[in-house]
Amino acid sequence: MKSGAIETSQTTYFKDGDTVVFFGDSITHGGFYYEYLTAFYRTRFPHAKIRLINSGIGGDTASLAYPRIDVDIKEYNPTHIAFHFGMNDVGRGYYVEAPTPKQLEGAEKAQINYRQSFQRLVAKVKEAAPNAKHIYITPTPYDDTATVLNIPAEAPDWAKVNQKGCNTGLALIAGFVLSSAKTDGVQAIDWFTPLNNLLMEKRQTDPYFMLTRFDRVHPAELGHSIMAWHFLMAQEVPATVSDVTIDSLNEKVEKSDNAVISNLAFSKDGAIAFDMLASSIPFPVPPEAKDFLEKYQVEEKLNQEILTVSNLAKGSYRLLIDSIEVGTYNADEFAQGVKLAFNEKTPQYQQAQEFFRLNHELAQKEIILRNHHSARWYYYNQAPVDDLEAFKEWFEKNVPNKKEGFANHVSGYLAYWGNYRKTREELWEAQESVRMKAKPESHHYEIKSISR
Repeated sequence: MKSGAIETSQTTYFKDGDTVVFFGDSITHGGFYYEYLTAFYRTRFPHAKIRLINSGIGGDTASLAYPRIDVDIKEYNPTHIAFHFGMNDVGRGYYVEAPTPKQLEGAEKAQINYRQSFQRLVAKVKEAAPNAKHIYITPTPYDDTATVLNIPAEAPDWAKVNQKGCNTGLALIAGFVLSSAKTDGVQAIDWFTPLNNLLMEKRQTDPYFMLTRFDRVHPAELGHSIMAWHFLMAQEVPATVSDVTIDSLNEKVEKSDNAVISNLAFSKDGAIAFDMLASSIPFPVPPEAKDFLEKYQVEEKLNQEILTVSNLAKGSYRLLIDSIEVGTYNADEFAQGVKLAFNEKTPQYQQAQEFFRLNHELAQKEIILRNHHSARWYYYNQAPVDDLEAFKEWFEKNVPNKKEGFANHVSGYLAYWGNYRKTREELWEAQESVRMKAKPESHHYEIKSISR
């Protein structure tokens, strides 16, 4: 059996024992890319303990994130730290259709402040976690070209306004992030360019197409999927789920990458049977992203589950896995290789989908914990947040609307913070339990002739 992944000093994907902190704003805090990256690593490397941690806080910036370093980074002793800021640093409020000189000046100062703040933040993080490798991620685009329909009446005022020109400011920040990564000798992940290119392509024919929610800021499931795919491709993760070739003429296993084949048998009627235990199950993707799999070559670059049978007699054949027919293919198709990663009938696909559901539930629980953290960091410079009784008293006296914005998360913070380390470890234990749901199982394959 071959490993399906050749590890060299040049490979950049995460390995067994790695702890990766994603340090960012609301796009990390409440987003899906982190969840999709977790899904990939747990399905592709089900026996590896690779811990991906959501350390995003809604509304955060590179200049405000310093106080979070000890709790949200240092305590985890990470091997890798991914920085993703910019959407709030750009100064969205300065961007309007006809900016005044003061607004133009404000936008320029926001750029300068971001560059200085980002460099200071990286330096402080390096002091706190000197052995961790850094990954710099560009901001995602602000969609100031879409025609937005059906904005909820209860949406905050900022989400109802189109900050024209903001995406130009984010392009500048993206350029700075990429150049900084080159200067600092760290890995860069460019999310701005592929997402912006897709927006511009779609905008030619569809004024309503969006990768974000109605607020033009926060990517929806499709946007986060593309973000995760580009992250993984930039890491050069191994694409192989399993890649098996059976030589029907010589009655042997010709190749078994990332899989073990046993009990291979050939019948006089041309049928072939064998058992396969792969080392991985397919990488699941959300339904919102399926129409874009081919465009981004997801199957080719991230999800190769291939069964090839050479030298079959001409004709059509049924492929059964665990006695369930998953498709019919002719001899030429088998010779070229049958792709199974997105075949919804296979038990591997169904196992991956069930894992994806459980993984999503845990990601949502982690978002709730981040909500508690967000209350702490929002009031950090205003109130005694570490003294829970004093903070509760201050909050009751000074915050009239306790259901709005970050105030809505204070009750959760007060209940959670006293035992937050224990709660985090309980979540990690639950994640480890769910990881076991991605453990591959042995399956019985049958290839039966229909006609010749």
